[in-house]
Amino acid sequence: MYSNEQTLRSSLEDSSSTGVPISSDHAEADKFDRFEGWLRDNGAEFSMLELREYVTKESICVSQAESDAAEEKKETGGKESSYSSSGSEEKCDESSEMRGVHARVTIAPNTVCVAIPRKCLITVEMGQATPIGQAVLNSELDLDAPKHIFLMIYLLWDQKVNGDRSFFKPYYDILPKTLSNMPIFWSDEELSFLDGSYLLAQIADRNDAITDDYHAICEIAPELADIATLEEFKWARMCVCSRNFGLQIDGHRTSALVPHADMLNHYRPRETKWTFDDETQCFTITTLQSIPVGAQVYDSYGQKCNHRFLLNYGFAVEDNREIDGFCPNEVPLELGIVPDDPLYDAKQEFWTRGDGPSGSSGGVAALAAAVTASSTRRQNMDPTAVVSSALEAATSASLEGSSQHSASGPPSRSRSLSGNSDESVPVIKRVRVCVSNNENTRILFSMLRVIVCNESELRILSSSPSSPIGDGGCPGYVSRALLGLSSGVGSSVSSSSAAFYRTCRDIRHPLSLRNERAAMEHLLDVIGRSLAMYPSTLAQDINDLGDESSYPRFSNKRHAKIQVRGEKEVLHHFAQWARTALEVMDVIDKEILVEKSYGTKEKEEAVSSSEPGFDYVIHAMEEEENMGGHGSLHHTIIRYCADVIGALRREEVKNIRRARISRGQDNNGASGFV
Repeated sequence: MYSNEQTLRSSLEDSSSTGVPISSDHAEADKFDRFEGWLRDNGAEFSMLELREYVTKESICVSQAESDAAEEKKETGGKESSYSSSGSEEKCDESSEMRGVHARVTIAPNTVCVAIPRKCLITVEMGQATPIGQAVLNSELDLDAPKHIFLMIYLLWDQKVNGDRSFFKPYYDILPKTLSNMPIFWSDEELSFLDGSYLLAQIADRNDAITDDYHAICEIAPELADIATLEEFKWARMCVCSRNFGLQIDGHRTSALVPHADMLNHYRPRETKWTFDDETQCFTITTLQSIPVGAQVYDSYGQKCNHRFLLNYGFAVEDNREIDGFCPNEVPLELGIVPDDPLYDAKQEFWTRGDGPSGSSGGVAALAAAVTASSTRRQNMDPTAVVSSALEAATSASLEGSSQHSASGPPSRSRSLSGNSDESVPVIKRVRVCVSNNENTRILFSMLRVIVCNESELRILSSSPSSPIGDGGCPGYVSRALLGLSSGVGSSVSSSSAAFYRTCRDIRHPLSLRNERAAMEHLLDVIGRSLAMYPSTLAQDINDLGDESSYPRFSNKRHAKIQVRGEKEVLHHFAQWARTALEVMDVIDKEILVEKSYGTKEKEEAVSSSEPGFDYVIHAMEEEENMGGHGSLHHTIIRYCADVIGALRREEVKNIRRARISRGQDNNGASGFV
């Protein structure tokens, strides 16, 4: 989709501009004519649109006989984001042929350009009504994606049982026969292009989950093996995954395969919207802006990280950015208590606090239940009693969860956090981060602060609040108190007792300059080890993507390269964040030395030869950002340095001055900076 990746649009314009309608002598014309005729005969409306193909230089090598296996829409990767390799062992080029939906006429905004009747939709309920679907419904199977499973079951069952008599036969005929652009079908060589990426583990997990689902269903419905092999089951899974729409029909949430609508390619910002119209009983696509004659009509698959586009649709967006510049690409960082940490046992207890048997937070559930029950039974009860009762329930649940938590934790990429081959692998927590100061970034920094905390800091983190918490009897204050947030007007919470940290994810404020420095140093170490896992550098990836002969557009090789480049861009962002923070803290350390030497000869010498201070450094960062200079820091880094580290600096200076006043050494509190 993200053909906002203007490269996609420009590349199509370079090749066959707006594309060409599928001609009557095209090998696939008959089946598409039958498909569109079937839709029209059943009341579908899409007269303002036409299907076009794009002939690129990469597709020339695909023969006419192979074209049936060359359906690709990876371009911006539409829901028809699939293509087939040829029958020969040597694939000429994966991209070979692409299609898109174009406007026959200029379409005004707020125009319904597609309407597909309900009878032409394949829904979850149809899959549930099959004999295999009934067997699954009556079982207690824990399936990976239940709604997808029922769509898959209908797709496979109907084709096998009804065959040419199926109402949906024209639709089945245009579905891709293979999906070699989907990573779960990639060859070992193609997968090697993702070396170093956690996406390899996700691909393996997806394959395992589909295999497990297949065998589990065969256990309770052996007839599944008669209608589909494991490979066909995988094909159906990815076909459904890349094409289904989540809908609300007659007030009921469901998922559906929608013929024709699933042929629109992806682009952001979105130019159309879709829904199910209960009044007309049709799935409709409505334009959000004017679409000129000949232009491609796009769907939006949403704001997603490239790993989701690649895993679920078989493409990666070259420039995956929103209009405001935000890039949703993510990279997972794995964190754990270092095994040789002297405080390992105590930290590990806090690290796993709240982890249930399946990684869920049992403490949160217990807390919510206790607060809800108490406030429901006794509207005028003492808020302190609610907190006390809730905390006891949360602590009990978290301890129970911790005792059942696997020592190995979630699967990691087989590396020791301490750099050695210690058998005692700590519990690993994984957090996905992007170039943003969002919730996951805050969780990352919270966990880093726990990993590097010293004994006194750990004691503060793991201790319970000592003061009553009141908030006018409103249960909403409880969650705020547990997150270390202000309880609002009427609160009797002191700043120290309000900061009760339930889990390692809740340290939303820095503890000290020492701790924050250690956290940034540890972050650099984590990033360094992550980058070392890739066989190429970011600079090499950027250079490779400029070589279209070696990395052809729309090829699996190129999409893999786009994915790992995006991961490295995020890693480099956080490496720059950590390095910048450390440099700023170096400046603060010098200022603190000056403050500590107040009234001495050393202070006078330090002031006379002082280097640019904190305020100067932050101002310079902000000025460069405002001017938009090349290489200017990301605004999240500047705000962190100014606000978070700045707050630590102010607190440190205040503590030094308080201590000096208590010793009677300061008469005016002046120091030259604040």
